[in-house]
Amino acid sequence: MLMPTAKLLRARLATFAQDARGSLSVEAALILPLLCWFYVASFVWFDAFRTQNANLKASYTLADMLSRETDPITETYLKGLNTVYDYLTTTRHPTYIRVTTVKCTNDCDQESRTLQVDWSYATQGRTKHTNGTITGFKDKIPLMPQGDTVILLETFMAYEPLFNAGIPAKSFENYIVTRPRFAPQLLYAGAGS
Repeated sequence: MLMPTAKLLRARLATFAQDARGSLSVEAALILPLLCWFYVASFVWFDAFRTQNANLKASYTLADMLSRETDPITETYLKGLNTVYDYLTTTRHPTYIRVTTVKCTNDCDQESRTLQVDWSYATQGRTKHTNGTITGFKDKIPLMPQGDTVILLETFMAYEPLFNAGIPAKSFENYIVTRPRFAPQLLYAGAGS
């Protein structure tokens, strides 16, 4: 009596193992969450790289605009520049810019040069550069002749991804150094200049 039951059990197990009904539903239930996560993660990573790319292009555009100025610029002009930056990046995140003109005042080799701030302005109430804080930028500012000035443009954008897909909230920061094109230096006609 045990023998027919074992054969029957074996036959039923073999039939069950060969039955493919419902396998598509099980496979879909297993793979669908992974596909959804991959789609969302791809969107978040693409958005982060797109935002950083737009941020960098906008920064170079603003630096080029500043380098072409021949008249002294004002606080209103610089606030408008921040508005242009927001427009170019099409961002929903908070931004600010800082513009500083820097002069090399002595022997201008990398080690012994002294950088001096002619003027600095930051939008959104952020801190301006001083002669003390600009020394931290010696490696970002290229060598230049004594008495020459450059424009240091810094752009900042807070970035927070829409979904948690491996990218933490961060700040995209760009530092662009450019020389004035048509004037010896960029002048500031704002308060405290």
